[in-house]
Amino acid sequence: MKTYYSNQIRTRLVAPLRRSLRRSLSAATLVTSLVLPAVAAPAPAPIVTGVIDPVSGFQTLSGTLRRTYSVVNGIPVPINPQTTVASANLTVAGVSRRYLVIKPTNVTANAPVMLFLHANSVSPELMAALTEAADYAATQGFWAVFPAAVGGVWKDDPSTSGNDDVRFVSALIDTLATQGADATRVYAAGYSNGGFMADRLACELSDKIAAFGMAAASLRNGVANACAPVKKRAKIYFLGTADGVVPYAGVANLKSASATMAYWSAQQGCAGTLANTLPDRVLDVTTVQQTRYTGCVGGAENQLYTITGGGHAWPGGLTASVDITTMDVDATGLIWKFASAYRR
Repeated sequence: MKTYYSNQIRTRLVAPLRRSLRRSLSAATLVTSLVLPAVAAPAPAPIVTGVIDPVSGFQTLSGTLRRTYSVVNGIPVPINPQTTVASANLTVAGVSRRYLVIKPTNVTANAPVMLFLHANSVSPELMAALTEAADYAATQGFWAVFPAAVGGVWKDDPSTSGNDDVRFVSALIDTLATQGADATRVYAAGYSNGGFMADRLACELSDKIAAFGMAAASLRNGVANACAPVKKRAKIYFLGTADGVVPYAGVANLKSASATMAYWSAQQGCAGTLANTLPDRVLDVTTVQQTRYTGCVGGAENQLYTITGGGHAWPGGLTASVDITTMDVDATGLIWKFASAYRR
């Protein structure tokens, strides 16, 4: 059985991303090395705003949001003139834990937070690159925060591991609140191993996180069997029918896409479903169907995006070198659009 822990998957995911980012950084270095004549300082550029399409998740911008790169821990992180990036550490239970923060420069207080949980052995810097989160942080005004798992692997299954990572995320949320974040608007999104961890947080940290997004990750039996959330929270999933790592039909201790949604619908008392085939924006051999699970307790709706032909990927992100990545929808934009409607 294939698992997301395989060295092959890690190599396929990390190496192409690093090569792409190195090429971009080299190009940026070449440009900045040119000697140009002195000119008067230009007027401040106008703030670029963005409107997220509710169907696809892609943004329509009011201007040009030029991409720049900031090297963090030896890795170029794509940002833009309206964002900053920094790496920080937090000690939890005697262990120093690292996280990356991309902040919009025009939002200084009471900012909402989106936690992005990385895939197995993918660094926070690479997760920032593949999700292209800086573009959305700049226009939507949230802090994009990328925590790092110890050894690069999240302890996502309570049946086989302790709660160190849950405690870390909880402490991180508290720390961000002291720095000016809005503790009532904290959301968690994860890819692969990070998506499984987001599922666990939905069960164990629902008192601090208002909504959740999972890409290329279904529900573990080990999580489902121990799940006792304090609050019923909204969730949005993206699962590919051609995912060879997390099969759409389920395998071993991973529930299928339909069983995952049935579990949460039962937990949250969802009464109905609405299915909708989305426009095929790009001829990339994928199509997308959205299924909404409605009438849930407290209005905490769940959604499933079925990516027909899609692989083990972050929809709309920089994962095409790893597996088939749909460009019909953008997971970063859709998760933010979905989650930001909720408060703790």
